[in-house]
Amino acid sequence: MSQAFGRVQIYENASDVKSMVRLVAKQVDASVREPWTRAYAAEVVRGSRQHVVAGGPDEADLISRIFWHVKHNILYVQDPRGYEYIPTAKRVVQMRAGDCDCHVVLVCSLLSVLGFATGARVISTDGTNWHIYSLVGFDPLYAPTKYIALDTTQKESYPGWEPPPVLRRKQIDVGFYDGKAYLKSGREI
Repeated sequence: MSQAFGRVQIYENASDVKSMVRLVAKQVDASVREPWTRAYAAEVVRGSRQHVVAGGPDEADLISRIFWHVKHNILYVQDPRGYEYIPTAKRVVQMRAGDCDCHVVLVCSLLSVLGFATGARVISTDGTNWHIYSLVGFDPLYAPTKYIALDTTQKESYPGWEPPPVLRRKQIDVGFYDGKAYLKSGREI
């Protein structure tokens, strides 16, 4: 559906978690390919002075700025019953609201255009109801050795915070690359 504010994909009954993750990966890719996303990310991190090192701001500072910007500026709201909205990053910013997959699209898109490897963790207690949040690789940015969770939808969250293990009985970690989602094994989901 095209509107004056941009393109929005509406998916009915996207209950299959793999399909949802694939759609998130496609929207991250579409967002990364849009020059607006890089300009917006640069604006969010502009003026990053804390821990400045040769070559630019510290990776942790860039990640933190993106996290707190999304957490403070994008309201968490549920999708309408029976529908799954998975918009591009630009549309999430225009709406200033979205559910967990919208937050993932925005966070991963903004960090991806800054050169970070991104992905998501999908969790569930029962295999029916799922929650998704961003993962980002760093240290160093070009060949990550560390990953940090970024769940911007929870009141108590901060960079690195994750829901308690009891809520993560079932867990799928995926990386996003070139419009696709990959498991740790390198197999496409």
